[in-house]
Amino acid sequence: MTDHAIHLQSENGPLFYQIYDYFKTEIDEGHLAPGVLLPSIRKCAKSLGVSKNTVEVAYQLLQSEGYVDNIPRKGYKVLERSLTAAPSALPEIAQWDSAHPIVYDFRYGNCKLSDFPFANWNRLRNELIHGCMDEYSVVGDSQGEAVLRQEILHLLHSSRGIAATPEQIVIGATPQQLVTLICQILNRDTSIIAVENPGYDGSRNTFINYGFTVKGIPLTDNGMEMEDLRSSSANIAYVSPSQQFIHKMVMPLSKRRELVQWLQKASYLIEDDYEWEFKYDEHPIPSIHSLDSTGKVLYLGSISKALLPVFNLGYMVLPPSLVPVFKERMPEYDQPVSVIDQLTFGQFLQTGYWFRHVQRMRKNYARKRELFFQAVTEYMGHHVVMRGKDSGLHLFLTVRTERSEEELIDTALRAGIRVYETSRYWFRDPASYPTVLLGYGAMEEKQIKDGIQRLAKAWFS
Repeated sequence: MTDHAIHLQSENGPLFYQIYDYFKTEIDEGHLAPGVLLPSIRKCAKSLGVSKNTVEVAYQLLQSEGYVDNIPRKGYKVLERSLTAAPSALPEIAQWDSAHPIVYDFRYGNCKLSDFPFANWNRLRNELIHGCMDEYSVVGDSQGEAVLRQEILHLLHSSRGIAATPEQIVIGATPQQLVTLICQILNRDTSIIAVENPGYDGSRNTFINYGFTVKGIPLTDNGMEMEDLRSSSANIAYVSPSQQFIHKMVMPLSKRRELVQWLQKASYLIEDDYEWEFKYDEHPIPSIHSLDSTGKVLYLGSISKALLPVFNLGYMVLPPSLVPVFKERMPEYDQPVSVIDQLTFGQFLQTGYWFRHVQRMRKNYARKRELFFQAVTEYMGHHVVMRGKDSGLHLFLTVRTERSEEELIDTALRAGIRVYETSRYWFRDPASYPTVLLGYGAMEEKQIKDGIQRLAKAWFS
C-alpha cells in the first residue's frame, strides 16, 4: 500500500476511525477518483499492522456514508460523490477541543465495532442481496419479515420462556419507537400508566407526550413499591425487571409474581426486558410474560447495540387481545427496519452466528465489568456507592459529596473525562447525593483503569 501514507497514532482516536477519515479525506479532496479500488482489506491491514476487522469496519463506514461500494470479487470501489451530499453521521467518539480535550469518554451504549463479526454478517447479507435481485420487496411485511419473527420467537422461547405466535410479534427500530405504537393502541382516556421512579425517561416522556396520565412509583430494593402501585389508581404498569435502569436491580421472582397477581385486576403490564443478555452472576429469572396466565403482558425487547452495532432492531410481543386492535389502528404501519437488514439478522440467528457472538461478548464484557469494579473500589473506595454490579454495560456512581451533579460532570470534563447525568431519569426530585452514569462497553481495559484513576483524582484530591 505504498500509495497511501496513513500514520496511525493511538492518541488520535480509534484506529478504524483514523483509517476511515484518511480515505474519506482523500475522496473528498479528489485524490481518489470515482472507480478507483481501495487497497484490499488484507493488504491494508498488513501494511498498517492492524487486524483485518479494524480495516473492514473502516471500509464499512465508508460504504454506509456513500463513499465506496463493495463490488463482489473485486473490492471496495470509490463512488461518484454529489457536491450537495449530506454530511456524514458517524458514531460519536471522544472529541477534542482547545480547552478540555476528552481523553476518556464513559458513554453508555458505545461499543467497539471491531468486536462484531462483520465477515460473517457481510457474507450472509451479500448472499441475500444476490438471491433477491429479481424479487426484492422494499415494502415487505409491515409487522416484520416472517423469517425474522419466527427466529425471534425461537430466541424468546428458549431464553425467556415466552410462548407466542408470529402474528403477535411486531418488529421495530427501538423500544422507544415501539412505545409510540403502544400509545396508539391503548385507550388514552381510560389508561393510567405507572412507571418506575427513577426509570427510563424515553418511555415515560413518550407516554406523557401522547397525553396519558402517568404516575411515578418509588422503588424498593426489589422493584416497584406495591402499596404505592395499588393506591395509585394506575391500571397499566411499565417495568424493566431484568435490570432496572438506575438502581440496576434484577427483579426477584417473588416480585414478578406479585405483579402478575396485581395484573389480575389491572388492564396491562408492559415488560421492557432490555439487555437481558447481560446478566452475569446468576441464571436468568423467567420473564413476567412467561409467568402470566391472563394474557395481559406486552413484552418489549431489543437487540443491544453492544451486540449488533450495524443497525437498531427492537421487537414487541402483543397480547392476543391487542393483535386485532393493532391491525385496525395501524393498517399502514411503516416498518422502520429495512427488509434486507431483517433478513440478514434472521439468517444470523438461524446459522448460529448470533449465539456464538453473544457468548464471546459476554465473556469480553464480564472481564471489563470486573476490572471496572476493581478500579472503582481501589481508587474511590468509600467516596461512592456503586449500582449495577450484576448486569448491563454501565454503572451508576452515587458520590458522597456536597457538590451537585452538574459540578461533578464539569470537574470531570476539566480533567478530560466525560461522564453523564442521571437527574433526567427521575419523575420527582432525586436523592440527596448526586449520581452519575458511566458506560464501559467501548473502552479498552487499560482505558477503564486509567480513566477511573484520573476521575478519582479530579473528584477527591
